[in-house]
Amino acid sequence: MNRLTITIISFIMAMPTIKAQSILTLSNNGFRDGDSLAMTLVDGVVPGDAGRNVVWDYSNVMKWRLHTLQYKLMGDTLSAHEGGTSWHTVINGDTLLLTGFENRHTLMEYDEPLPLLRYPFSFGDSIGGSFHGIGKWCDRTFMHIWGDGVTRADAKGTLILPSGDTLRHVLRLHSVRRTWHISYDTIYTWSALREFVRQEERIGLEMAISKTAPIVTDNYVWYAPGWRYPVLRMETATDAIGTRMTALLYPPASQGELDYDMENDQLRRQMAMRGGVGFAGDKRDDPPNAITSHAIGYDASNGIVNLTFSLSRPALVSLLLSDVAGVTWRSTEKSYNGDGTYTLSLSCSGIPHGQYALRIICGNDIISEKFYIK
Repeated sequence: MNRLTITIISFIMAMPTIKAQSILTLSNNGFRDGDSLAMTLVDGVVPGDAGRNVVWDYSNVMKWRLHTLQYKLMGDTLSAHEGGTSWHTVINGDTLLLTGFENRHTLMEYDEPLPLLRYPFSFGDSIGGSFHGIGKWCDRTFMHIWGDGVTRADAKGTLILPSGDTLRHVLRLHSVRRTWHISYDTIYTWSALREFVRQEERIGLEMAISKTAPIVTDNYVWYAPGWRYPVLRMETATDAIGTRMTALLYPPASQGELDYDMENDQLRRQMAMRGGVGFAGDKRDDPPNAITSHAIGYDASNGIVNLTFSLSRPALVSLLLSDVAGVTWRSTEKSYNGDGTYTLSLSCSGIPHGQYALRIICGNDIISEKFYIK
């Protein structure tokens, strides 16, 4: 055995086992220079509940327009170009900071950046702080801008995409940002603006806050193991004019085409080898269908639905009960270590009478059955 073979074997033996966990790390989820993603605008997304074992079923939302998200590095600043706006960020130690943004109307520079994320980040974690800066609107009006924000990992669970693909161990982040600003009609240079802002007293900002309602931005993003960037994002912005909502899908298939993303590629392959962990993207790695037959029974006296099914291999099986509007009322899941015939039960006690959809999820396979509660 030559030295090269020994080195390769030693490297493989030393590689850590990667587990599908609801946690964000810099190596697997950090932004990278040159990455480009497809984005699709979608309608019908609602945030859903916070907490553990949440099921977000967006299989029926509408997709209707395609955009592109690109990341570019300039010095220490990494910019995300999206929909005509560039968001500027830097990494300081283990923290991702927002340092400003620009588009064809506005240029904002933060001398006090806003903390957006800390690595690693897992369920229950939070990070927040204030920001402060100056800017220019429509190349003629100078502005003083400040505010605060907080990001929380408030939920984890299962995400069903419009394509029908199912992602497990999904971590949702919820961010809320409040922004105030003052415009100046008598300042005409950047140097004059900086000097004026330096001389302003804090009492002046407090008076402005008391007289002006902030712009409130509410942002939700869903991360799944094996994918560097969020797979879904929903944002609402509320100001004196009203509320605007935008939802964007970042298809996992597009993320699967990123160059040299070995960390996530390895994680996806390990997930596929274990089987029963649903993920979208590279269909070539999908194992064959695990459920070979199934039957549904309902015990009305106890309000329990029973799924009897046969497995051809080890798998994780989930059972979801949703109404006609797509809202999931109950869910359960269980891992099975081998082939055989099993029964998985789900309580329907207390659920209103009517028609429901019973979804059986095993890996990328989804079996839907109409179900009536009388």
